[in-house]
Amino acid sequence: QIYFSASAPNNTTNYFLNCADTGAARARIESNGNLQNQNNSYGSISDLKLKENIADSGSQWDDIKAVKVKKFSLKSDKKDTANMLGVIAQDLEASGMSGLVYESIDTTSDADEGVKDLGTTTKTVKYSILYMKAVKALQEAMDRIETLETKVAALEG
Repeated sequence: QIYFSASAPNNTTNYFLNCADTGAARARIESNGNLQNQNNSYGSISDLKLKENIADSGSQWDDIKAVKVKKFSLKSDKKDTANMLGVIAQDLEASGMSGLVYESIDTTSDADEGVKDLGTTTKTVKYSILYMKAVKALQEAMDRIETLETKVAALEG
């Protein structure tokens, strides 16, 4: 069990867990519960018994149309070509989806000095929300396709 004794910082400066190697930070759990990892592999507790105020989502079509998917590589990996696929936080902000972006204060820590604020921040993307927006937009696209298929069948019939 990892916990803050006599404290509840609930922020992005204090980490419950910070996993790094000599190349880069690989994964971290911030004190507000945010989980970030380099490879973007994670899950979510999603049981009905834990949820309330449940309603169908509105359209996500326009938001997903505005997403710019990019190929890239991480500077810390020192690749010659792009080897990853994703979005850029600043692009999402420019498309009006700043709610999918948050900033974390960059810190370093060691046994002697403890946690030290580096004076910079790093933007991160709430991919789990972006993915759900994409699922909803896919459902909308499927509905549109099925409607068109029905119309085409009626015209051909």
